[in-house]
Amino acid sequence: MKYLSLLFLGLPLLLSAAPACAEDPSLEEMVCALNPQCAAPVAGRRMRGISVSPTVVSPAVARQPASFDITLNFPFNSAELTADSRERLDRVAKALTDPTTIKYDIIISGHTDALGGNRYNQALSERRAQAVRRFLIAERSINPKRLVAKGYGRSQLLLPDDPYNERNRRVQFQNAKYATAAAPSAQAPLAGTSGGEPRKPKEPTARPAAPATSAPESDGL
Repeated sequence: MKYLSLLFLGLPLLLSAAPACAEDPSLEEMVCALNPQCAAPVAGRRMRGISVSPTVVSPAVARQPASFDITLNFPFNSAELTADSRERLDRVAKALTDPTTIKYDIIISGHTDALGGNRYNQALSERRAQAVRRFLIAERSINPKRLVAKGYGRSQLLLPDDPYNERNRRVQFQNAKYATAAAPSAQAPLAGTSGGEPRKPKEPTARPAAPATSAPESDGL
């Protein structure tokens, strides 16, 4: 009995130590987000039921109208959908075929976190967005004319103050009539990244000051 009591006392501590996971919107929230006639407010991303504060979300991302985003799990350096991702996309397919949204074209946008270089993440996000589009067409019979896949790499981080957070790795679905996303812009590499394969972030190293007579650095091509 004593050990049983200790087990129940320790359970809350174990639960509180579990890593937080982003919760996807419900089916009703997905439908409402895509339908401009829906009057209900659309909830933001949640961490185990707690909404992500708008103050830490990129304004350019948070203000995109008629859209929702979900977190999809992909194997490392792969665009192959996992069983968990397929289950999540099943709910998305139901939202896209709801009577109130079936007439709308949809833009599927792939996003990554900041681990890795710009070109690497751009290509990876495009492959993953295309994989989602193919799944919805081939396995859920969504009209291919309704779906456009785009990749934005790490150019539109959901949490710019936490660039390596897994919540930045997401796929967004947006009513094409209300799409406002700009083309991916070039960004300066973050610490611990390169143009090739991703690697772990590291502490930035001190950089010696340039001589006063040297020409200003070029931003490159």
